[in-house]
Amino acid sequence: METADVAVVGAGVVGLSTAYWLAKAGAKVVVLDKGKAAWEASGRASGYLSLRGETPIEARVAAEAERIWNTLDDELGYVTEWCPKGRLWAAFPYEWEDMQATYAAFCKTDFPFRLIDGKEARELLPYLSETVVGGIHTTHGGHANPQRTAQAFAWAGRDRGVVIMENSPVLSITTSGGAITGLKTPGGEISTPRIVNCAGPQAGMIAEMIGGYVPVAAARLEAMVSAPLPPMFTFAMIGNGVSVRQTHRGNLHFNGGPHEWIDVDLTSEPEKPTTPIIRNAARRVAELLPSAANAPLLRCWGGVIDLTPDHSIVLDKVDGPEGMFVALTSGHGFGLSPAIGKAMAELTLTGESSIPIKELGLSRFAKLPRDWRKQFRWDAGNCNT
Repeated sequence: METADVAVVGAGVVGLSTAYWLAKAGAKVVVLDKGKAAWEASGRASGYLSLRGETPIEARVAAEAERIWNTLDDELGYVTEWCPKGRLWAAFPYEWEDMQATYAAFCKTDFPFRLIDGKEARELLPYLSETVVGGIHTTHGGHANPQRTAQAFAWAGRDRGVVIMENSPVLSITTSGGAITGLKTPGGEISTPRIVNCAGPQAGMIAEMIGGYVPVAAARLEAMVSAPLPPMFTFAMIGNGVSVRQTHRGNLHFNGGPHEWIDVDLTSEPEKPTTPIIRNAARRVAELLPSAANAPLLRCWGGVIDLTPDHSIVLDKVDGPEGMFVALTSGHGFGLSPAIGKAMAELTLTGESSIPIKELGLSRFAKLPRDWRKQFRWDAGNCNT
């Protein structure tokens, strides 16, 4: 029987980060995934560090994430392609009113943001559409390569003894005397007193195995990569309903469009069909960056993310038999992953975190009705922007 001080369920970038920080603290760690490592949301991420100005309760985690990102390649010993060049939000006329309200929310954080006009936006990015009327700019934040980052955490974790078990779904969790004692997979049992639930859309199902409740919904969205283009910009950008970054090789990596609500289970891979959303997102990029209008798409793919009722992350202990902790990222996991992993490792091993996470607990959903997905119309088959 395999034994571990901690079992991490979910080998996405958050689970891999958590495993790395746990192992660095001296814990024996096993990571389990129902499929391949970083095969769902992590491999389809936009690659951004979101500063979370629109949700200030997450901003302090973002600040810690930025601090870690700036030295992460040295920390892990592997390349993430982190590019700390800031961020630009560009607004067309139909977005300008909302952009100004967004700026007011951003000012509640400790990050320095500037509200700029269209002329200054085009000075920052000469390839930007002439119809852009303004935006928000910050020199903080940046972007990285999602695949390389997940790989870096996996390799660095293995260097510290982390065991990563792919195609190993959790079938059940064993308890005794009010505490977790282990879990069962198709390959056998693993003895462990602590589980960090980083299972994304399946996190609620994992929590139910010990009688816990974690409100989460699954959504499918699209991502695309263009053929390489000459250097255009180095910061991360949002505008016209899409997120766009230019990779080190010159590709435009972008995503956007509505969330399509789906159902998931504990063992199978969700369907990720290509949809007309791709055409819509590509058109939006061409409107935002006209010189990229004729760039061919190299590939496009769908990913599945977890979303919480208030679209903010959850970092907490799960009620029930002692020993389960949960991290839900609500689509913000990639950029925040270095800090989330560190916070979850500390919470799991010591019961508290040096990173401020008290506002990010499950208690904020105490009055949420159990049929909240139906009331929100987040049922499978519906779409929501």
